[in-house]
Amino acid sequence: MPQRTNSNRNPLNIAQKPVSDVNDNHVNDNHVYQTDIAIIGAGAIGSLLYCQLAAIKQPLLLTRSRSVGATSHDDCSTITLETLNGDCLHQPCIQACINQLTKAELVNIKLLIICVKAYQVTDAISAMLALIPQGCHILLLHNGMGPHLEVLALLKQHPQLKLGLSLGTTSQAALKLGPMQVRHTGKGKSIIGHLSGPVMPLAIQKQLLAAVEDMSVGDDILTSLWQKLTVNCAINPLTALAQCANGELAQPQFQQQIEAITQECIMVAKADGVNLSLLDSVAIINQVIKLTANNFSSMHQDIHHNRKTEILQINGYVVARAAHHGLTAAINQSMLTEITALESAL
Repeated sequence: MPQRTNSNRNPLNIAQKPVSDVNDNHVNDNHVYQTDIAIIGAGAIGSLLYCQLAAIKQPLLLTRSRSVGATSHDDCSTITLETLNGDCLHQPCIQACINQLTKAELVNIKLLIICVKAYQVTDAISAMLALIPQGCHILLLHNGMGPHLEVLALLKQHPQLKLGLSLGTTSQAALKLGPMQVRHTGKGKSIIGHLSGPVMPLAIQKQLLAAVEDMSVGDDILTSLWQKLTVNCAINPLTALAQCANGELAQPQFQQQIEAITQECIMVAKADGVNLSLLDSVAIINQVIKLTANNFSSMHQDIHHNRKTEILQINGYVVARAAHHGLTAAINQSMLTEITALESAL
């Protein structure tokens, strides 16, 4: 039980094996993980989600390498979560290195949750196709849009696996403080929805809804994702360029940019068959700015820590879809150009 106290290709560097290369002799039948949910991604949201799920049933955390201090194949470590009320939760965490796994070990996995950076999603799933059991369900839970199109194309190449795909979005806020250390910095709604293949098993769905506060199942997940994308398109690049907390965007000098970015997002969304309201979208963005005033966006953190951003999957996605429809998204293009230049200068 948790203890409480007061206080660039293949960017994942995962060794990928073709599905056809799986050899039944290369398995360890004596080692099988009993959990039915696995998470790839030990970042802020992945770690937060792990702790929330563990309150119901402990999942498996899949990583690129062993945690600090771990000594065995079946690594048991601890995620330290600073809760919203300031307590520290020390959650035992079972994790495994993807490169050392065999198919037999994951035979019980019914849901694979992808919490890596958007540009890492396709490589992460490619690495798992030789390992996850037939009928496993995949849930993408990341910033931005675009990877779902790549994943759909990838899964079509392996129909024999009968993999279902769901998409999700969350407004929960978290900050990674260090390896296996995360701070929960804000509540928020989470929505998941089916996209293709077999639906998520009902028992697994119920487990998610019970574990994650304010999570629901949406009938139109793409609309929800576009709504979240408009928020990210405004807040992420502006805070990264200004190197400020989210709350600073409430200042009058940012409002014109926010509205211009949002107008373009709505125009492109409509061309994609998704109808959003400008008034409602700007109100949602300003509400997020207010509720997360002291938080720093993921793009701000990426620039601050000299990391690659998800600009291509955020404003870049809007620009790409605009071009697809013969439209122009000049303000989002400007955000893409400025952040890309900032990345190059780091």
